[in-house]
This record gives sequence, structure tokens and C-alpha cells, in this order.
Amino acid sequence: MRILRNYVLKEHLGPFLVTVGGLTAVLLIGNIVKFAELIITKGVSFLDILRLLIYLIPYLLDFTIPMACLVAMVMAFTRLNTDFELIAMRASGVSPARLIAPAMTVAMLFSAFLLVLNDRVVPESHLAFRRQLKAIGIKHPTAYLEAGTFIKAFTPYVLFMYQLEGKTMLDVRIYEPRDDGPTRTIVANRGDLEPLPDEKGIQITLHDGQVDEWDPKHPGALYKVAFGTYTMTLTAPDEDVTRLAKKLKEMTFSELWRERRLLDAQGIDTRPISLEWHRRVASSFATVVFVLFGLSVGLGSTHHERLIIFIWILALFIGYYLAAVGTTAIAMKGWLPPWLAMWIPNFLGGAFGAFRTWRAVRS
Repeated sequence: MRILRNYVLKEHLGPFLVTVGGLTAVLLIGNIVKFAELIITKGVSFLDILRLLIYLIPYLLDFTIPMACLVAMVMAFTRLNTDFELIAMRASGVSPARLIAPAMTVAMLFSAFLLVLNDRVVPESHLAFRRQLKAIGIKHPTAYLEAGTFIKAFTPYVLFMYQLEGKTMLDVRIYEPRDDGPTRTIVANRGDLEPLPDEKGIQITLHDGQVDEWDPKHPGALYKVAFGTYTMTLTAPDEDVTRLAKKLKEMTFSELWRERRLLDAQGIDTRPISLEWHRRVASSFATVVFVLFGLSVGLGSTHHERLIIFIWILALFIGYYLAAVGTTAIAMKGWLPPWLAMWIPNFLGGAFGAFRTWRAVRS
């Protein structure tokens, strides 16, 4: 039995590693495209971008490992089934049910690994990612700039542009809100950017526009002045990135519970904390659910059903995470307790997978 168990588990290894690597790479590609723009147009170093990508990987593994378990189970047991090896096992007196225990043991080991990952590694990587982004913004203020977005990084100004082509901004709006009067507005057809690394800011030379100026005869009032060229300097705040406050997703399990007790004592709603805690624990055990899915599909498949198998894999994966999103929204409304909302996809998915596996074993 040990030889058979090891043989079956080895059948899973190749598909699992390929799926983990492939899915993680695919999910990183979208970010690589965005980060490449920072290197090409903003002057951010390759090493800074590489750090950002590395910090993303632990978070992605929380999705790719359960998916890889599903794909590995389906592919391994489908091959055993289509090559009549499962029939040979039955003829030798070995029921496929005896292969379920090793598979579930592996699923529990992966769940334990993901539990540690979600408790320790993912929160730290989230925080490190945010610190790295902040450090990039301080070293390269132009990294804050993005067309079609209200940019509030250069206090007290709010910057907006409709287009950004290299170091040239088109249709520029710069706002200076004030508590003691109306907002001062600068409008220009075009603006040229020049980074000022020593001052950790940017110099903007605006062309063909108008600027609001304070009226000395009427305090609190503004009047508009047209200009051909107008130069101004915007400075980003020099913040200590190591002192960033942690968000909920950047806290360990123990930190979340301490935060919950503190807020409970102050009479503050702690539902978001409970949701975050149970979400991480429940997602760690998604591996068990996906292994059951994989067993049910793989044991009951034939070589004529490859398209159906692919559809099953896609439907199970999408259905599980759509259910997770839906129950989270319901819990945020207060219609379900956080623990129940986060565990419903696991309960329903596990029951469905176990029932289909039982039917596949009996058939």
C-alpha cells in the first residue's frame, strides 16, 4: 500500500508545481505591465520593482495553491482512470477509497501551511509592499502621477491631468483648498515636469492658462490672471515609511484579536476585524474543499470528457470565490455572523465535493 500511495502522490507532483508556477506568473503579469511603466517613464529602479513583485507572491499563493491542488487531483486521477489503473486496483482488491486518505492528509498539510502563511507571511508582505510603494513615491515623486486621477500626494495641492505623455501633462488642473476662503485653481493647456530629487518634489512649468490670485482689495476673494508660462514647485511629504500604521490585512491573528478586544471595550463595531480573521482561516482550509472537488471530478471522469473536466474546474473555482465574495457582502450588512459567512463556502463546497466523491467511489 505504501508503494501505491507514493506512486499516486507522485502523479500529483508535476501538475501541482506547473499549476502553482503558471498561475502565479499569470497573476503577476498584470502587475508587471504596470510596474514596467514606472521603470520606463518614471525612472524607478528595477530592484525597487522586483521587491514589489516578491512582496506580492505570498498573497497570490493563497489563491494558487488551492487551485493547483484541484488541478493536480483532477489530472492525476483522470490519468489513472483513463489508463484503467483504477480498474486494475479494484481487480487487485484495492478500493479507490483507500487513496482518499493520503490525498486528504496532503490537503490538511497544505491548509496548515496556508494558515501559517496567512498569519505571519502575508500580513508582513502586505505591509512591506505598502512601505516599498511609499519609499518609491518619496524617492521618485513622479511615480505618484497618473492621468485621470486626483493626486493628493503634494500637500496642500490637489493635481489632476487628463493626459500624461512622458514628462508632459495635458489639460492640467491644480487646486489649493483653503479653510478660510475659496479654493485657488490653476488651469493650463500643458505642463512640463522636472523631478527635483534633492527636494523630493517636482517642478512644473505650466503653459497657456490662468491662475486664481488673491485680491488684496477684497480679502477672501480671488481674481483670475492669464499667463503664458507659470512655474511652481510641488513637494511630497518626507514620511518615515517604517512608521506606517498597520491595516487589518497587515495584522497577525494575535494582533487582530488584541485590536478587537480594544475596540470592543470602546463600544466600536468590530465586524470588519472578525471578517478578516475568519476569512484568512477559512481560505486556508479551501485546500481541503478543492481536493474534494478534484477527487470527485477525477474519479468519475473518462478520457472522452476533457472539455467537461475543464468546465468543471473553472466552474468550481469561480463558484467558490463568488460565494466567498457574496457571503462577505452579506456579513458586512449584518445579515449573517462573520464566522458563518466566511465558512459557508467551505461547508457547502466540502459537502458537495464529499457527496460527489462518495458517488464516484461507489460507481
